This record gives sequence, structure tokens and C-alpha cells, in this order.
Amino acid sequence: MKVLLHGKYSKNIEPLVKSLGFEVVTSNPEVVISYGGDGTLLSSERHYPGIPKLPIRNSLIYKKCPEHKEEVLLKTLSQNKLQVKEYAKLETKVENQTILALNDFVIRNKEAVHAIRFQVTVPSHPERLRRHVGGVEGSILIGDGVVLATPFGSTGYFKSITGQTFQDDFGLAFNNTTQKIEPIIFKDDEEITFKLIRGHGTLTHDNSHSQYAIKEGAKLTFKQSLQKAKIYEAGSLRCPNCQVIRG
Repeated sequence: MKVLLHGKYSKNIEPLVKSLGFEVVTSNPEVVISYGGDGTLLSSERHYPGIPKLPIRNSLIYKKCPEHKEEVLLKTLSQNKLQVKEYAKLETKVENQTILALNDFVIRNKEAVHAIRFQVTVPSHPERLRRHVGGVEGSILIGDGVVLATPFGSTGYFKSITGQTFQDDFGLAFNNTTQKIEPIIFKDDEEITFKLIRGHGTLTHDNSHSQYAIKEGAKLTFKQSLQKAKIYEAGSLRCPNCQVIRG
């Protein structure tokens, strides 16, 4: 099996990978081994979209439970005993390009001292927002912005805002708005339109360093992408028995 090692310290496991019969390559891999944490996995999906990923925690940082040790996961992969699971992504178009997110999209105020005014609408199902946003579709909201998350990403920024996670479809969280608004979970066939009414905003996705300016009057539409991420043993990144030993 041809594998590509991704991550700052991935060279540390190269001898083990080779000893188990894998061929280490730098292009056209069958599997990408993401050696690190959540951020490394997100980075690997951006660089190698659609190729199956095996995330393995870095042993320099984590004391891992027996089933998530490097040699155990790699040996199970070599024996074709791991099942790959598909994970939904979100997409939007900005600056004439399509941007994909495995974790989340974040729109927020560019200047921390100034809130932004914005509208959120669901063109196909306007009634979806009425009970959340003052009973009026298209109400102008004031706050720091919004977070749109996948189920995979709902354990991150979405949870820090809402205290909640979810397992299906995709979610919208309102970040520090002047009126308290509960998060909304949308069906996978729905689309959300965000319009910046006043102020300066930015769009970021996952842990990418790319940042896009959102100008007054700009509209962005978000929906679930047809593209999926393929991940083996994603639970290894959420295992409560794998403990941090160094941050």
C-alpha cells in the first residue's frame, strides 16, 4: 500500500511505517497518514482531498490508549481491517473560487471593537428562521458573526459558542449577537445565505491561514458539498482514554 506521511513530526514514524510493509511516497498515495491532531488532519484534507486519511495522535503530546497506539493502527490498516467512513463537507464561493470546509466556516467582524450587522436567510425554506430570529425572516442581526459547522466540526468552535454538538446535517451558530439566538440545525439539502449589511467582515475555514475579506453588501451562500472526506478511525482523535501529556 502506498502511503504519504503528513504532519510536522511524521518523519518520526517513517521507520515503523516501512517496517510494516508500506511504501512511503510523496505523491499519488492510496492513504494519507495524518500524524498530529485535528489541525493536521484538516490540513491533510485540504492538500489531498478525497484520499482516505488515517489520523494518528503524536506520541510526543499524547499518551495513547492501547488500541490507538501507532503500531496498532498501522498494523490494522496493513491488514485491511479498518473501515473508511465518509464525512460531509460544506462549501461556498468567494472571489470566484469554491472553498470547502471539513470542520467549519467562520464569518466574523474584522475589527474586534466593531460589531457587524448582517442577515441570514434560507431561500428555499424561509420559515426555518422565523422562530429563531425575532419571528421575522431576514431580520438584521448585530454581533460578531456566525459559525457554520459540519457534524465533524461541531465539537470545535460551534460547541464553544453553543455548548452543543450534533451528528447529522449541518449547523449554524450565532456568535455574540445582541439578542440571544439558539443554534439551528439545517437539513443537508438546504442552503443558507449570509449578507453583510454594515461593517467589515472576514471569512475563514477550518484551520487554513487563508482569510477572505467580506465587504458591505456582499452575499455568501453555504451548502453541503457533494465532496466527502474519507477517514479511518476518526474516533482516535476524540478518544477520552488518550491523554495529553504535553501541550
